[in-house]
Amino acid sequence: MLRCNELYEYGSYFRGSVPLALAAVSPCARERAESCGDGTLGCVTSVVNGEAWRSLRIRKQECAAQLELVEWWLTHYPVVPLKVSVSLTDDKDSLDTVSLVEEFSVHLESYGVRFVFCLRLCGIHAPEPFGALLSRAEDVTLHCCTELPSLDGLDRLRYLKRVNFYACGLTDFSAICTCVLLEDVSFNSCRGLTSLDGLQGLQQLKSMDVTKCPVTSLEALRTCPLLERITVAFCPALTSLDALKGLRNLKSVGVTECPVTNLEILLTSTSLERFVCHSTGEIHLRPLEGLRCLKSIDVFGGNVLDTDALHTCTGLETVKIAGAANLISLGGLQSLLFLSRLTINKCGITSLDALRTHVTLVELQVYFCGNLTSLQHFKGPPNLKHITISHCPITSIRSLNTCVSLQRVNVTSCPLLHSLDGLDGLPSLQRVYASQSGITDVVAIAQCPSLRYVDVRGCAQLQSVDVLLKRGDVEVHYD
Repeated sequence: MLRCNELYEYGSYFRGSVPLALAAVSPCARERAESCGDGTLGCVTSVVNGEAWRSLRIRKQECAAQLELVEWWLTHYPVVPLKVSVSLTDDKDSLDTVSLVEEFSVHLESYGVRFVFCLRLCGIHAPEPFGALLSRAEDVTLHCCTELPSLDGLDRLRYLKRVNFYACGLTDFSAICTCVLLEDVSFNSCRGLTSLDGLQGLQQLKSMDVTKCPVTSLEALRTCPLLERITVAFCPALTSLDALKGLRNLKSVGVTECPVTNLEILLTSTSLERFVCHSTGEIHLRPLEGLRCLKSIDVFGGNVLDTDALHTCTGLETVKIAGAANLISLGGLQSLLFLSRLTINKCGITSLDALRTHVTLVELQVYFCGNLTSLQHFKGPPNLKHITISHCPITSIRSLNTCVSLQRVNVTSCPLLHSLDGLDGLPSLQRVYASQSGITDVVAIAQCPSLRYVDVRGCAQLQSVDVLLKRGDVEVHYD
């Protein structure tokens, strides 16, 4: 009898489906077979919230017709909960598939298998033909259902947790407020969606996405006390986030290209952990002042102001700032003791010296900072592994020789940089990207023992890469 570790080793040889002959050897073999590649008989097992779930994807009517072949497998020990994913339209093949899947579900129920459906309904005109499947649906996507008159078939679905609407022509979504387990709702390109009143009173709602819709208000979300995450993007009529006031569980807010002018409401969001704001206009960061739970911020604006407020957000781990012309120094970030990733793009910084105290910094990226001409006094943090200085007028990177943990260096499109001096001897350096730069040679990195990849394409002044090619263990891309 094969031992479990041998079964795991055999299972890894198969990139697609694992043959039933191997998977049926034992429960251990089945676990391995269904956890790699395409599983066995289309069944893949994964752990969701600490519980094993088996998933089966039905892509077309021919596949549905083979359900009898997998029925034995699904009811064979060990039996675990099952998620069946089905994509359907209004055509005859799909309606035939519905009949087959309905019969299949009756058999599963008779064997005591716990199961739910994940449905993708494309271009349907009415939900009634799919009623039996909808009644067991946990996840529903309505895609391009422009002629669907109402959501009457989606009311009071007792298993429904997630629903996604893409390019649907409906104006009334109120039916879904009767689905008491609903946790995640997404609207994208729904031109008739001007109000979120259909979400009124959803007590379990945790996540909300609205993209490219003419919504004017988020007022209905006041009645969703468990809301943790909201993202609004490209909603031209949405001017206020005031409705988020009082949502004590709110952890993530994302606003992209919406004419929201006042972020003061964030001052009351004391549980906020993540904030994303992308806008062509001004972005004021003063409302983030004092949010000690904030771990990640990503702002991209025509002009980002009040960046000094971030020094009071002492829990920050990831900071991305783009478009802060007035940000000249990074000294205001020195109080961020947990900062591990920093990205600065199109800002006015002149120096990186203030970062030397950030012992937790692992990744630093700087793009399009026209005032950053020198790294002369930069003493790299001891744990810095990845650094990018791109499209900047730097002339030297000699100070990087203090960054003994560096694994990846990117200095692409720095035309005034003529030498890679400073990287010589770095023991952990694996990858160097220096395309479109002004370097004349690669001698400085030739002796880096861990080096495996170099990109120096588009370096007009580069004379030779022979010193790297002779090593034989470095992948070199050059002109």
